[in-house]
Amino acid sequence: MKKIRKGIVAVLVFSLLLISAFASTSYKLFVDGKQVGSVKILEYNKTVYLALADFFRYKGFAVSYDSKAKKVVAKKSKDIYEFYIGKTYYYYNKTKKTLLGKTFIESGKSYILGKDIASIFKYSYQEDKTKKVVKLTSKKTLTSNTQKNISLSKTLASRGDVRKTEVKTIYLSDLKYLIEGSKFILLISTSEPTTYKDYKLSNPDRIVIDILNTVDNLKNNVIQVGKGGILRIRHALNKTSTGEPFSRVVIDYDAGLIKSYRINKVDSQIKVEVDLPKIVENKTNIDSSSISGPSNNSQEINTAPLQESYSPYKIQKVNITSSEKFTVAEMDILPTVVSEIYRADESFVVLSLKGAQFNLDNGSLFQVNDGILDYYVLTNVDQNNAQVIFSTKAKIFILNKLGNKLEVVFANQYGNMKLYQRNGLVISSPFVSDINYTYDSTTNVIKIVSKSPITISNDVYSLKGTIVTSVYSVYQDDGCVITIVVDPDYTASITKGDRNIIVGFSQKPKPKSKLKIFIDPGHGGFDPGAIYTKIVNGKKVTYNEKDFNLDISLRLKNKLKNLGYEVYMSRETDKFVDLYDRTRMANNLNVDLFISIHNNAIDNPQIRGTMVLYKEKNLNSFISDKQLAQIVLDYIIREVGTQNKGIIERPNLVVLKTSNMPAILVEVAFGTNQDDLNLLLSDSFKDAVAKAIADAVEFINTTYRK
Repeated sequence: MKKIRKGIVAVLVFSLLLISAFASTSYKLFVDGKQVGSVKILEYNKTVYLALADFFRYKGFAVSYDSKAKKVVAKKSKDIYEFYIGKTYYYYNKTKKTLLGKTFIESGKSYILGKDIASIFKYSYQEDKTKKVVKLTSKKTLTSNTQKNISLSKTLASRGDVRKTEVKTIYLSDLKYLIEGSKFILLISTSEPTTYKDYKLSNPDRIVIDILNTVDNLKNNVIQVGKGGILRIRHALNKTSTGEPFSRVVIDYDAGLIKSYRINKVDSQIKVEVDLPKIVENKTNIDSSSISGPSNNSQEINTAPLQESYSPYKIQKVNITSSEKFTVAEMDILPTVVSEIYRADESFVVLSLKGAQFNLDNGSLFQVNDGILDYYVLTNVDQNNAQVIFSTKAKIFILNKLGNKLEVVFANQYGNMKLYQRNGLVISSPFVSDINYTYDSTTNVIKIVSKSPITISNDVYSLKGTIVTSVYSVYQDDGCVITIVVDPDYTASITKGDRNIIVGFSQKPKPKSKLKIFIDPGHGGFDPGAIYTKIVNGKKVTYNEKDFNLDISLRLKNKLKNLGYEVYMSRETDKFVDLYDRTRMANNLNVDLFISIHNNAIDNPQIRGTMVLYKEKNLNSFISDKQLAQIVLDYIIREVGTQNKGIIERPNLVVLKTSNMPAILVEVAFGTNQDDLNLLLSDSFKDAVAKAIADAVEFINTTYRK
């Protein structure tokens, strides 16, 4: 016990050296005239700093913290900000920007100069140190030209020009829950005030809150609770039948325990209160925008509970789980609590906790006597440090910090899960024969079940965010269960040998992307193309080539779009388009194939059939112009049955020589031949031609596209 006392003295001295230089502040923040209470403010050396994550969440961003890179990442739609702790720069969409001051972390939160926030979001910045007020106001600089534009727009509006008003996007910005006594409280925050609908459903039993006209961009769509009859919280982005977005938040519960709930809204916050069947002692506060499942990596989360936060964090109790092979001591903590464990002598193990205090109302010494752990003693060393002294002779003790949970596992033997060959996992254990596993390929979840403890090495978490979405262990009465949630883009394979279990991951083959196709219906508008004649009931009737070209092209467009292709056209109505404009459009769109649809004419009425024209441009593409021409012709002849007039190189045709991609001009039939003209007047024939060309494109996409 002498070593323990020396350790306590050392901790006392060390804590006196860590008195914070940051002054508590009563500053109030106003943004565009509205007070914002969700953003914490610090004052250091008479300079005001704002909580970085708090402010970005207020603006509707999802925020996460990378502890290895010491990086705060804020994401919303296509906007991505990256801030590095201790640096005077940040990245906006991969572009480096400068800051006036360094970002830093204090008490588990990241902070940034108030003036830097103003610069990033283009606010004017006002600071009143006497009144303790910070004001951020959107800049509205109107030039004389802008004023002229406004007066002009008013004039137009007075003449009946109705201008569309811009609809501001509202975001689901935060989810927090708190279990306090016999009440479960869920706070749903949005970036702007909005409306909601709530109702209860069964099978499964759940409370549903639909927040209208909001976009949900928070991470971690499922938050496990498992306390007092509340099972979990789920949230996701949905759309109404008319396409408007709304966020749906679902509370899954046990109907045998939960009977009633209440809900109300104040400004941008919806508060849901659920009556629990009994007092739940542990307080929990989770911010879904920072936590994506249990993790061994520390992450920045919003640690401020609904009421004034504990400083340091108050641990309510230690839960003991005993089994045949191990004993687990578990407690709720915050990620800001620093933990360290060591063996004081043969009989005692000491767990030191910096930034925490124990609730000692129920005593400090607790007997266990399960064969592994004899008893444990809770001690508050000083106002900022606590210790747990365990009486045990267990051969091993393992410290696991998983999100807001801290576990100490005592055992006489254990297994270990480590990284294997950069992108796999290996479980090594002296009792590997007793370890079982399941892999559900539908949900992509692996469960490893062992009666003895299995530790998770830190290197395992390097796969998180790439191959797996979460890895965590849970200790129960009957054993240890490790859950591995595999990324949907990967599949897992598990091999069990005599000494280890190897989990391998392989990327699922990505579906081959479809080609971009440009269809050019020949002629149009005042350019009719060839003019064909036919005697109908003794009268001469004329037909324009441009109409047949457009009809076949529109049918081809529909068939290609139904196959998943991205399709563009030079014209979709009867209008004139310059030849050079046709290829200019296709070149600007960077399409993969250019297909021009025409019909033929010749003085000899006996000639009929299909030909395809091309110009070999040697583009070094996935297919040559000549190959494209031959494949399309072959499909038309085989599927439609027209006469084969072959492929012909025509180097002087504008659309063939000025296109930057493989291009062909299909002469479907000779309208000067009465049999071919009758075919062109048949919808089934034109539909068959369009299908044959679409089938040819599908063949090229699957065979030639690598």
